[in-house]
Amino acid sequence: MNKKISIITVCYNARHHIEKTILSVVNQSYPQIEYIVIDGNSSDGTTDIINKYRGKISIIVSENDNGVYDAMNKGIELATGDFIIMMNAGDTFVDSMTIENAVALMSDNSVDIFYGDSIEIETCGNAHYRIADPDPANLNRFPVYRHGASFVKAGIHKKFRFDLSKSKELGYALDFNQIFSMFKSGAKFSKIDLPIMIYEQEGMSNNPVRSLKYVFKITHQNNPPSLKQKLKHRLSLLRTILLLNRHTGPAIHYFYNFCLFLANGPVGNFPSFSIRKSWLKFLGAKIGKGSVINMKQFFYHPSGLRIGNFSHINRGCIIDARGILSIGNSVSISYNTTILTGGHDHNSPTFSGKFYPIIIQDFVWIGACATILQGVKIGEGAVVCAGAVVNSDVEPYTIVAGVPAKKIGTRNRNLNYKCEWTLPFA
Repeated sequence: MNKKISIITVCYNARHHIEKTILSVVNQSYPQIEYIVIDGNSSDGTTDIINKYRGKISIIVSENDNGVYDAMNKGIELATGDFIIMMNAGDTFVDSMTIENAVALMSDNSVDIFYGDSIEIETCGNAHYRIADPDPANLNRFPVYRHGASFVKAGIHKKFRFDLSKSKELGYALDFNQIFSMFKSGAKFSKIDLPIMIYEQEGMSNNPVRSLKYVFKITHQNNPPSLKQKLKHRLSLLRTILLLNRHTGPAIHYFYNFCLFLANGPVGNFPSFSIRKSWLKFLGAKIGKGSVINMKQFFYHPSGLRIGNFSHINRGCIIDARGILSIGNSVSISYNTTILTGGHDHNSPTFSGKFYPIIIQDFVWIGACATILQGVKIGEGAVVCAGAVVNSDVEPYTIVAGVPAKKIGTRNRNLNYKCEWTLPFA
C-alpha cells in the first residue's frame, strides 16, 4: 500500500453538501491521501465550511473559474499523487475503509484506470446499487462506470484533461468524452469488485435521454455513424424513454406499468415462451440462448433482469430485479422461489427503499420455496435447499439450508449440464 491517492473536490455555493464530502475524505483510514479542494469563489458560506478543515486539506483554491470542468482541470494540474479520484460536493465514499480496500485491489501496475461500483440515492431517498460493467470494451458504446468511482493514474489524467473547447457541444458529458479519449488511446481499464462512491441522483447529468444523445455523439465523433447505427440509436432513445418512465411524465409511466401488468397477467400466462420472452425483452430483460421462464411469474422491473444461457425458472416465482438480478448459465430455480433485490431502510424517517443486486452464478440450484434477499452473491455450483432463506453470500459449491441459510455440505465440482426445458405449454 504505497500508492499516494490525490482526491479532488470541486464546488461552488455548496454549503448544504460540502461538509459531508469533506468528512468522507478526511475520515478515510488510508494514510497516503492528498486532498485538494477547488472552490469557484462561493458566496454562500461554503468557504467558511472548507476553512474549518483547513488543517486536514492539503490544498485549497478559492477563485473564479469557468465551470466544473475548468475547476477539475485545476485540481488535476495541482495533484501530486500516483492516482487521482474525483469526489465532487455532495458525493461521499461508501465508508471510511473505501480507499484502503480499493488500493489493496489495485495490484496490477499495468492498469491505468481502476473503477468500481457506486450507490445512487434518489431524490426520495431510495438507494440503488449500480454495478459497473466489468468489460471495458463496452466503452465503445456507453459509460461502463460512474466517473467518481474511478482511480486514474496521474500521468494519464494530466495528459487527458477535460476538453473545455467542447463544453457547448457536449455539456455535462465532458467526463465521458475524457474517459472515451483515454480508452481510444489504448489506456488499460480494470474493474475492482468494490462499491466506491455514493452520489445523489439529482444533478446536472440526471437526464438519461440527453445522456444517450451525448454518448452517441462522443462515440461517433471520429467515425460517422451509418444509417443503421442512427436508426438503432433512435430506437434506443424511444426505449429509454419507456424504461426510465419516472423521468418522462405520467402518460408513459402508466403505459409502462400497463405493459408490466400484461407481463404478470395475460402475456405472462400465455402458453408460449417465445411470446413471453419477446415481451420481457421489450421491457428490458436480457435472456440468453436456451433459457426458459415458465408461466405464472411475478416480475418487478424486468429491465434489471439478466439471465445467461440454458437456465430455467419454474412456475410461481417472485422475480424482483429493481436492484439488478444477474442469473448465470445452467441455473435451476425451482417453483415458488422468491428473489428480492428491494427492501427498506428501517431507520429511515421516510421508510426509504434500498435496492441492491443479487448475483447467482453458473450451475446454481435453488430449491422450491427458497427466499434470496438483496445484496447476496450465490457462488458457482452452490445449492440452496428448499425453504431456505439466504441473507448472506454463499460460497461456490456449498450446500446451504435453513432459516437463515447455513452450510450443511459441499457439492461435486465436476458439473457439465444444461437446464433445458422441452415440454410445451409451460
